[in-house]
Amino acid sequence: MGTQHMDPATRSGGHDGTTQTAVTFVGAGAIGLPMACRLAASGFDVTAVDPSSRTRERAREAGLSTAVDLGTVPLLGDIVVVMVATGDQVLDAVGAATVRGPLTGQTWVIGSTVGPKVAEAAADRLAAAGAQVVDAPVLGGVPGAEKGALRILAAGSPQALDRVRDLFEPLGRVAEVGDRPGQGQAVKVVNQLCSSVHLAAAAEALSLAARLGLDPARVVPVLSGSSGSSWFLEDRGPRMAASSAPEEVLTRLAILAKDNALVVQEAEQVDAHTPLARAAAGQYRRAAEQGLLELDDSQIIRTYLPGH
Repeated sequence: MGTQHMDPATRSGGHDGTTQTAVTFVGAGAIGLPMACRLAASGFDVTAVDPSSRTRERAREAGLSTAVDLGTVPLLGDIVVVMVATGDQVLDAVGAATVRGPLTGQTWVIGSTVGPKVAEAAADRLAAAGAQVVDAPVLGGVPGAEKGALRILAAGSPQALDRVRDLFEPLGRVAEVGDRPGQGQAVKVVNQLCSSVHLAAAAEALSLAARLGLDPARVVPVLSGSSGSSWFLEDRGPRMAASSAPEEVLTRLAILAKDNALVVQEAEQVDAHTPLARAAAGQYRRAAEQGLLELDDSQIIRTYLPGH
């Protein structure tokens, strides 16, 4: 597990003498940190786990205890939330926890978008170690995490779901989509097919508007609410139509690029016909080639500009 290191932060108890539910929150990035902060503000005893020293510093500034990895957390929480970027990171977290011994009494929440197979594999390993598992990828991005307005696609046994209802309360709305891990991921994959295609379609439409001599900024409100509109056109359209990229990155383009790749991968595994997802994948590849992935996702429109 490498060198043991624990950041110098003190975990606090309840001011009224009540026992707090301890939550180990793995992955305190752009979405994870505001989620962890909302849990702490709601009375949970939260330890944020992240390998990035800069991320841990932000977590400490927000009043959270921190650790560099699961091997340095003295006691894993009653609930462990995993909000990392990739399936390998989910499985690494599971492996780091299971080598410590039995996880009896713990409930794990897989909040990352990693696909059904990874969620099922993680859940099998955790169940063998004695833990309950809720597969719960989220919709809503950074704004939803900050406002407590996420949609949580939860799948697990009734007992496991009951265990985390209070945890989900300050984070957003729960949609119970199944009774076993993997089903939440499957619903998220379907959603991300729509999202990744709609974002590309909105950019393509506004690119066409510009080629037709129209002002894209004026086209967006005209189309709003019409049969040709979409949530992405209405939300991202104004930023796509702006003369320059927004300084604030609300959602990195890399996120939908990753999710689109996951959609295509999962579709291949079940032999699903997804030509629109594959067409959108071409634009995400172009965005990667142009170095756009760290920009706001509205900037996929640059892949449609002349000469690109």
